[in-house]
Amino acid sequence: MARIAVLLAVAILGYLLWRELKKCPPARRRQLILRSGLFGLVGIILILAATGRVHWIMAAAAATLPFIKVLFGLLLRGLPFLQAWKKHRQTGQGPSSQENASPIQSSSEITEDEAWQLLGLESSASREEIIQAHKRLIQKVHPDRGGNDYLAAKLNAARDLLLSKER
Repeated sequence: MARIAVLLAVAILGYLLWRELKKCPPARRRQLILRSGLFGLVGIILILAATGRVHWIMAAAAATLPFIKVLFGLLLRGLPFLQAWKKHRQTGQGPSSQENASPIQSSSEITEDEAWQLLGLESSASREEIIQAHKRLIQKVHPDRGGNDYLAAKLNAARDLLLSKER
């Protein structure tokens, strides 16, 4: 009987949410979906706590820790690329605004500071360090490995600029 009451309450809340989503403007719709998801999650946790099954949540949280660790590592590795991408989006010079230009042409306008940031090196790095950093990063973003033409071209332009300045 209690299960039927819970299912009935969930069905009624789902219907009310659906009706509210249809009425609200698109700008507010995302906020309403996120808020409803949060309340739904809290409701599930409360139901699990009331029935003595909270240990499932702790097991799920413990199982996600290795994935979170990997995602955090990937985020740290990709941070220079994200910063460069954000800078280009703010200036309106990203790859989407230059559809007819090739990636190499659009990436030839790179500053020395940006090149050091892209390769993740200090300005006192040696030629060998520049080459090693380029190899390490290009393996991750090369188009043949499912990477991005734009980022690969940026890395190549950064390497070329820094190696030409060193000569």
